[in-house]
Amino acid sequence: MSGGNRRRLRKLAKEYVRPGVHVADLHDALIRIQQQRVLFQRFVTSGVTPEVPVGIGDVQVGYQRVAADLATLDEPLGLAASSRSLATMPLPQLLELLDGLAADSEVLQNLQERTALVGNLRALDLDPLLDDLARRHVPEDQVEIELELTWWTSVLERMLATDKALLGANTRVLDRLEADFRLVDEAHAAGNAPHLAWTLAEAWKIGVVDWPEEAAALKELLKGGHADATSLHKAAPHLSRLVAPVWLASPYDVASISDEIPFDAVFLLDAGSVSVAETLGAIRRAKQVVVLGDPVTQTPVEFRTAVQDLTSEAPGVEHTQAELDERHAQSALSRLGELLPTLELTRSYRAGGQDLAELVNRRFYGGKIQSMPWAGTFLGRPSLVLDYVQDGFGMPESDSGSVESVDAEVNRVVELVLDHAVNRPKESLLVVTASQKHAVRVQAAVLRAVAKRVEVTDFFLKEQAEPFMVVTLEQAVALSRDRVILSIGYGRTPHGRMLSGFGPLGKPGGDRLLASAVTRARRSLVIVSCFRPEDITPDRMAHGVLALAEVLEEAEKRTAEQPESDESDAMLVDLSRRLQALGLEVALSYRGRLGLVASYQGRAIAIETDATVGDGMSLREALRLRPEMLKRLGWHYLRVHSFELFADPGAVALRIGIALGARHLAPQTEAIPVIAG
Repeated sequence: MSGGNRRRLRKLAKEYVRPGVHVADLHDALIRIQQQRVLFQRFVTSGVTPEVPVGIGDVQVGYQRVAADLATLDEPLGLAASSRSLATMPLPQLLELLDGLAADSEVLQNLQERTALVGNLRALDLDPLLDDLARRHVPEDQVEIELELTWWTSVLERMLATDKALLGANTRVLDRLEADFRLVDEAHAAGNAPHLAWTLAEAWKIGVVDWPEEAAALKELLKGGHADATSLHKAAPHLSRLVAPVWLASPYDVASISDEIPFDAVFLLDAGSVSVAETLGAIRRAKQVVVLGDPVTQTPVEFRTAVQDLTSEAPGVEHTQAELDERHAQSALSRLGELLPTLELTRSYRAGGQDLAELVNRRFYGGKIQSMPWAGTFLGRPSLVLDYVQDGFGMPESDSGSVESVDAEVNRVVELVLDHAVNRPKESLLVVTASQKHAVRVQAAVLRAVAKRVEVTDFFLKEQAEPFMVVTLEQAVALSRDRVILSIGYGRTPHGRMLSGFGPLGKPGGDRLLASAVTRARRSLVIVSCFRPEDITPDRMAHGVLALAEVLEEAEKRTAEQPESDESDAMLVDLSRRLQALGLEVALSYRGRLGLVASYQGRAIAIETDATVGDGMSLREALRLRPEMLKRLGWHYLRVHSFELFADPGAVALRIGIALGARHLAPQTEAIPVIAG
């Protein structure tokens, strides 16, 4: 475009500018005019000249007045300076809202009384409470609860401000004090053994000086390499007590210990398994006797000196139930219990599964044993498993008439053993069976399978403190392992019938053998059976077989049982809901032992408050022993102070999530519904 043409057009455009109006950017103004012209031609007929409507100034003044009124309404409605202000609403929605605000309301009928009440509340410095209730739109039926909570909060704040013993609810100070107590208590407990060793060493130094002749004689005796109890005592009657302050012996070795050696106390272990006659040699040697035993699983048995053929049933005299009961009543535990003060140890410290512990407790101990829950059960790894063999059929034996050691059960046990060796080689394993023939077959089948699996050879052949074994019920009495497979060893006929022959399990005393077998496991018990509890008929079975049916039935009920939750602790209930909002799985009053537990991606944590822990417990038990026990059971442990949980439950919930590795979780919040009116 030429310069002259440009000047002509600029002059023409300025003719349309009103007098007194200055246009800074003529090009930009022409573009806006062009846009307006396009819109104008879209809504009018062609050829109509644009003109300013009459009264447009009044319209602008009215618009400004309406906008000011809407901005005034935005303040009480909480919409000021937001994207949802009234001025930005579509006209239909705005008209509907304004009609609702202009309609008659019952709220206005008691406006004067409410204004006076609000004034009184503000005079009591309750403005924060009023603002909080209004912001959260608390329903009328919950206002009383909120007011009571506020009152108790103010009481707590007053107590914290005036009572110095509460440390101003500074939980960090409490945590430091508790940590110091744990360190001191651990050091005290760990120092007992070194202190005892130091005491014996000091006594030995003094004894060598006081009795040099005994020291020389003892030296010569030990050089000879043939010292026994009698020669040791004769050579050094004083120093021998320092060299051997504690003697360990079976009832049959007590006679080899000289009667001249004095003992302050005698401890009889497993006293339920021996008679008074067998322990008399030890009892008479001291003025104080402490007897320990288990009246459920232990009973005196014959002492065999002959080599037994493991491929056949053990020969022996069949005893009636009355004879076994009489023998049990004559045990050292029973007879001495009639003379000595008796205490029951009802708390189990075994780091095993609670499913197994509760089964044994309820079936054999009448619910007296107290045990803590195992984290594996909460995470879906139960400590009690029932493994039913589907095709557990076989032909009856010609000599015993029982269906014994069917191939399907042998193969299943071998599969479980190999699975344990591959996945849990650091845990010990024991296979227990009621059939001697089944024990031999399982042992042989395992050895054949191991010969083909080089990677598991060390588990079976390497020397260990608790090696793998396959034993019968009688042989399992003195053994224990981390995990036990209880393979019954008896099946059904091809027609599905159950025969009455169950070896020692079906004879008098079989119930005690079964009780001993199910208590051999420290962590987990797997029961392998070819039949279910309903297959056992009471009219044809007796003794341990009936007890086995009850155990299987109880185990099935236990695995299907859903734990009940206790919502009596309001703060733990609130914390559990916050943890659920974070995506954690929670359970209140878990198994009646733990106030709150939670899990996330294979990790479990036990949460306890000082109210839960401090009920009848000493500081040592609450701050050190109980947390250590729960950690051995697989739990992460967190003790929360009630002050902290009451003041900031959200922070406590986030701390629990972080402890379980849920560092990137955010609360799954929901919008608070607005209460109309």
